[in-house]
Amino acid sequence: MTNRYYHGTRAALALRDLIGPAADDRDPAGAHVLLTPSLDEAIWSAELAAGDAPARVYVVEPVGSIERVPSLPDDRPPGHPSMSLCSREPLRVTGEVTEWLHYHGTRADLQPGDLIKPGHVSNFGATARAANYIYFTRTLDAATWGAELAVGEGRGRIYIVEPTGPIEEDPNLTNKKFRGNPTKSFRSREPLRITGEIADWKGHAPEAIRAMKDGLERNKQLGVEAIDD
Repeated sequence: MTNRYYHGTRAALALRDLIGPAADDRDPAGAHVLLTPSLDEAIWSAELAAGDAPARVYVVEPVGSIERVPSLPDDRPPGHPSMSLCSREPLRVTGEVTEWLHYHGTRADLQPGDLIKPGHVSNFGATARAANYIYFTRTLDAATWGAELAVGEGRGRIYIVEPTGPIEEDPNLTNKKFRGNPTKSFRSREPLRITGEIADWKGHAPEAIRAMKDGLERNKQLGVEAIDD
């Protein structure tokens, strides 16, 4: 756990504004406000929040005590990371996340300063072909999937990268399952420069990886191609 907490929303807030508890229809007596120590969870919550304003992630400090989000009898997990802590007291805004690290998951053994270029065989799609783009993400969760699902025999690796040219949202993920770009996934026709490596990332459970691979295999059998034009 970390002492830094985040809150994802579409509300435009200023430094030292208070984010108050909101009532929960499923638990009328349990009004609370959500927060998380995970930037990935806050990004997803911001992207999936109601409204058309830009998604925002704030750094917050709780005014009171915090606890795990209660598990209600009729609660059905939505299948994506969500803010996992809550407080009965307001959160104070201490900053906003405006600068992001970019990540690329792979099995290639690379070094800082190396360039990752388009043209390699794509990991996804029914037909083996060289990719026109190089793909990357702002969330460690998406990069973890990239490392785990990458072709090859080496161990999965997650590199911190910086684009060397224009970038755009990855159309394979944007608005496909959820609206917006909750995984913060992007692509570029220009190389990515490696600036570091995440050495202590945590992988997904074996059953989750198997389910993901089974889904990709079904798409392959159906002839579903990745959008790479």
